[in-house]
Amino acid sequence: MNPFLNPIFTSKAIKNYITGVKRAWKSPEKIKKYQDKALKKALKYAYKVPIYRKKYNEAGLDINDISGIDDLYKIPIMTKEELIKGYPNGIIPDNYNKNKAYEVGTSGSSGRPVTIYKDMMYIITEAISGIRIMKITDTNWRKTKITNIGDFTVPTTTDEEALKKALIGNLSTFFSLKNYQMLYTGEEIRSLLKKTEAFEPELIIGYTSVLMGLASLKNKGLGKKIKPKYIISSGEVLDSYTRKYIEEAFNARVLNVYATTEGGTIAIECLNGSLHINSDFVHLEVLDKKGQPVNKNKFGSVVITRLYPGGTPIIRYSGQDDIAILDENPCDCSMNTPIIKSLQGRKKDAIILPDGRVFPPATIPMPIADAAGKFNTYQIKRFQFIQKNIDDIEIKVVIDEEQRDKGVKVEELLKEIKNNYKKLVGEKVKIEVNEVKKVEKTEGTNSPPLIISNLNKKKIEEILL
Repeated sequence: MNPFLNPIFTSKAIKNYITGVKRAWKSPEKIKKYQDKALKKALKYAYKVPIYRKKYNEAGLDINDISGIDDLYKIPIMTKEELIKGYPNGIIPDNYNKNKAYEVGTSGSSGRPVTIYKDMMYIITEAISGIRIMKITDTNWRKTKITNIGDFTVPTTTDEEALKKALIGNLSTFFSLKNYQMLYTGEEIRSLLKKTEAFEPELIIGYTSVLMGLASLKNKGLGKKIKPKYIISSGEVLDSYTRKYIEEAFNARVLNVYATTEGGTIAIECLNGSLHINSDFVHLEVLDKKGQPVNKNKFGSVVITRLYPGGTPIIRYSGQDDIAILDENPCDCSMNTPIIKSLQGRKKDAIILPDGRVFPPATIPMPIADAAGKFNTYQIKRFQFIQKNIDDIEIKVVIDEEQRDKGVKVEELLKEIKNNYKKLVGEKVKIEVNEVKKVEKTEGTNSPPLIISNLNKKKIEEILL
């Protein structure tokens, strides 16, 4: 049965939408007051869930002692492994009706996949946090032509597939939604371009690597009718070179969105370039390896708390495996939520040097961007870093044949890239820069990762957070 046919459910959903979208523009004091109230509700719900109840009882935690966000540190951290072991019955409240929920799973690209439950109101709330990007870009989810290139796979249910089934499917009873095109990210890139061009979207949403592939074809003169006003990149690290490449190809502004299966849409980029946390929906902490808040301008591990009940609760969850830096300075746009100064990607995807220096995924491509900028060239189509050992790194570069030697000979460009990295890492680290036809994929991913590390996981943890 379509839940929107239930007037009680629909009234709650409408109220959630009306009050939720604009909340990030309220005063910090009002947002904080809302967070405190929401956390207590989320915690009360979580206590009904076996893995949380057991953890809190063993820690001697009385949830009634938690009065708000400022007391969050008193709550023990929930790990990814605990969530996996608790599946299926341990991660939902007793007597939870699974028939009214969706099982949503991660790709497993960072290790064992996580499966959690999301009910309809849960999915609606996640969608509301995502709709804020449309308020920022002055677009409309019912009128603006939108192409969403996501992981719409069957039978594995992902966030995109749950969105398609639960929200888009049910809303189509009341709205035509002919302005919304959903494409599968695993489809051949020329086919995606052809379908996107036929739709002529004003807004494109997709994984960074897919957008890069479309941009490459656009640079070859294909997809002439694709003229979006904005492009939303999500799901992968968006480095400066890739952002500029996509923007130049489409002549459109690229905005970043930080979204995960467990946390939903955690942060969205405003037109000033600040990555604002949806802190009324998801509270984000950046902690060191001892579980303490990191010092100013230092990166740490991301720990999230979802501030709305339903399905599988996410309270002080460390399983994102992401590293970030928070910005203590406010943005001069009208949003009043905290800002992520730098989202660095997964800890396991960092490049680690013998002297203990760490280069996260978001910063490691910078010397490539510097080399391309020096010669004003866009012939680098893709790149990938493979850390073979602590002192041995290979950089694979895919050259766009249509752009080859434009601005500079490929050999000279690769030499400049190597020199840039030698200056960065020092003489004790072997650097190879090789042109390849394509970069490597890894198991459990739809697209090739930016970094492949062959270092022992224990070694990484010793040096990293």
